Amino acid sequence: MSASRTIIAITAVVIALLGCGSGSNQVPAADALSLGLPGTSSPANWTLGGVPCALIPPADAAAPLGTGTCPGVRPGAIVRSDVGQCTLNFLFQGSDGSRYIGTAGHCILGTSPFGGDVGEMAWASGTGPVARDADGNPIGEFAYAILQDPKDFSLIRLDPQVQASAGMCHFGGPTAVNDDRPGLTEPVVLNWFGNGVGVGAVLPARSALAAGMPSPDHVFAQGAAAPGDSGSGVISSDGRAVGVLVTVGVHTASIGSGGLDAGLIGMTRLTPQLERAKAVLGLDLVLQTAPTL
Repeated sequence: MSASRTIIAITAVVIALLGCGSGSNQVPAADALSLGLPGTSSPANWTLGGVPCALIPPADAAAPLGTGTCPGVRPGAIVRSDVGQCTLNFLFQGSDGSRYIGTAGHCILGTSPFGGDVGEMAWASGTGPVARDADGNPIGEFAYAILQDPKDFSLIRLDPQVQASAGMCHFGGPTAVNDDRPGLTEPVVLNWFGNGVGVGAVLPARSALAAGMPSPDHVFAQGAAAPGDSGSGVISSDGRAVGVLVTVGVHTASIGSGGLDAGLIGMTRLTPQLERAKAVLGLDLVLQTAPTL
């Protein structure tokens, strides 16, 4: 790894380490500006699976030079809202004839000034906040969003004329949904393409290692994330969709004979969130797949 990549990777890990803690030793969320990076102010604390952590803040709405290496509307591409800049995850076909694409819920709901959950929102067609691509062009409007532990997910109803691809930049996929729950002695390699400030300009395609995925609602893994990575779709090494990258910090959920459910980044699993969105919107949503690269 070159020196410049090493510095960026270390910076992202510093953000993760300062993002949150566990128990009485919890550390306040880091401000991207205090680390010499462009970004928004520190997000309010949240919990994922009951574990104190910090939501990955959206980046400033203006994309930094060098990001946007995943053009168009697809998993891994930039999305902008009134809250800031995040990353798109997976594409879905709705039973209403519309196409939907996901990102994190806090990318449109923001964060509570007091910490904790914000709630859940749904918008009828023609009434949702506008979502834009990396160039500022409207791509659709938000139809649904939730920020309520253990869910952090939103869906954008795409405009009919917008071209979209199901394939994740660099990695390809998703090939299907991964609802597996391997124990903590069964490591899983996870991949995503994100637009984190700094690290996203040089290493947008990244991998992480989870000791296992025992929870149906979250995954904790060892990896690096930065402001702007929020909402990235995460796939396992076989291309199946696992969930959504949303938090940073020293996540420690449980210790048992099988190992430690812990990591520096946190993801919300896809299926429970998608099922909730389907129930609220009153329609079926089918994941659109693509071959791995």
